[in-house]
Amino acid sequence: MKQKDKHYPYRNEYRLHLNADADDRSPGAAVTVALCGHWEHDGSCRWPHYSFISQTENGLHRLVVEFDAPANELQEVITRIEAALKAGQLKGPDGRLSEWQFLNGAF
Repeated sequence: MKQKDKHYPYRNEYRLHLNADADDRSPGAAVTVALCGHWEHDGSCRWPHYSFISQTENGLHRLVVEFDAPANELQEVITRIEAALKAGQLKGPDGRLSEWQFLNGAF
């Protein structure tokens, strides 16, 4: 897992239900694809971000996304993040499709 090396001014939390065979890194990778085009890319990110996921006591997952964006691009970044999570799937580098349900809402 990539280490968090800086403070990000924005932080959003999302509730997800990952399918049993889903790679729990997939939602974070989907966010990176939405913001950077691919989870592996050259150069720095236009919208630097960091995400981490944890399983909750009730079997759901909490995805925390921290990011930076200019004020005039903030809504675009949030829209991209949420669209990626609402899509509910990502094919990993091994070709395996991971799926989840976007639940959102408070824990």
